[in-house]
Amino acid sequence: MAGLSFLIALLLGGAAFLFYQAAGEISVGTQWASDVCSTAPMFCHHPEYLAYAGGVMLVVAIGAKLGSIAS
Repeated sequence: MAGLSFLIALLLGGAAFLFYQAAGEISVGTQWASDVCSTAPMFCHHPEYLAYAGGVMLVVAIGAKLGSIAS
């Protein structure tokens, strides 16, 4: 469970970074950024939502790992 939670945390963090970069590049007119932001405009405007979810999953992963070590 800890490994899966950590993987999900990494994926959410990567998605947050992707949307953060796309939001910055869309003003330049980059095509990939336009495609990304048209797919999920909410995450382009608020990439921190994905980062918060990634942080929560990281806490879950650490808690699961500590729980498995304790028992």
